[in-house]
Amino acid sequence: MEPTPARPAPSLSAFTARLLLVLAVGALALAAWTVRDAFLLVFAAVLVAIALHGIADGLTRKTPLPRGAALGIAALLLIGSVAAILWIFGAQLASELSGVADRLPEAWDRARQTLNANPLGSALVSEIEALMSGDSNGSLSNMLSDAGGFALPFASGFTSGLLVLFMAAFLTISAVPTRNGALLLLPSGTDRKVGEALDASGHALKKWLLGISIDMAIMTIVMGLVLWLLGVPAFVGLALIAGIAQFVPTAGPLLAAIPGVLLAFTVSPATALWTALAYFTVSQVEANLIYPLIQKKTASIPPALNLFAILAFGMLLGPLGVLLATPILVVASVFVIQLYVRATLGKEAAVPGGRPG
Repeated sequence: MEPTPARPAPSLSAFTARLLLVLAVGALALAAWTVRDAFLLVFAAVLVAIALHGIADGLTRKTPLPRGAALGIAALLLIGSVAAILWIFGAQLASELSGVADRLPEAWDRARQTLNANPLGSALVSEIEALMSGDSNGSLSNMLSDAGGFALPFASGFTSGLLVLFMAAFLTISAVPTRNGALLLLPSGTDRKVGEALDASGHALKKWLLGISIDMAIMTIVMGLVLWLLGVPAFVGLALIAGIAQFVPTAGPLLAAIPGVLLAFTVSPATALWTALAYFTVSQVEANLIYPLIQKKTASIPPALNLFAILAFGMLLGPLGVLLATPILVVASVFVIQLYVRATLGKEAAVPGGRPG
């Protein structure tokens, strides 16, 4: 048996080049982490731009409009729809949402009286009151402190919102040049594969946005009807909160149920019990029947993986990470399947959105 020849020792210049490459990659990763909020805002702008392109796709399929005109009409439709809702229902929604805040103290008093009727409830009331006064060091305080990072953000700041809108307008107008310019930075061959993954990601996000919009509309209508039948105050505002909360699956509906149950205590403890049961029943039907049916036609993500993404991005990136966890997961799933499972392992796998590779 012939001895295996010894490998030549790497030269100093080769070692230095590798070391510099590792340091450069580490520096880029550190810089990206430092400006992670900017990346999240850019991703939010991409979502808005994709929504506009999705509306334009529907217009070009149904009408002979050119692409530019369809995009312009899509922007006007989106802005006009929001403006119309605020103008027609603004006063009513403001009154309802204001009623939510106005009635919460009374709701808490009713809930406290009911909970104080038994030892366990009395202990919970004491813990909550200590937490509100800032004197609690108990487990509930720690739990709520940790959970605060996962709360759905209802506003991210006026300046950030404007920045997202301006970036979305730019990306909507120059989507193809921006995509092609980014691909120029990649080696030949790799750019084609990454370009295909980007196209598949855009297709999957369009399908996901369509599905989640339908789901939010259904949840708003159903919860509004149920809360109205139960006689819960401010049912319009609560239904709106329940619908918006569907943007963050699993965690969002749970948080949306809290003000509804509290306000139901202003009517009676029995109403609060029926309201909690209604939230639970509707959320289960939505999660196990309505949303899976919608996903069959849109973009499917396993619920367990989705929940893990919400928790992980919430811990790493804060509230904005929770809000964008699911669409980020959609894009990550497409890239993993396209670039690793298919291109590297040579295996067949379906991508979210059902676009063939």
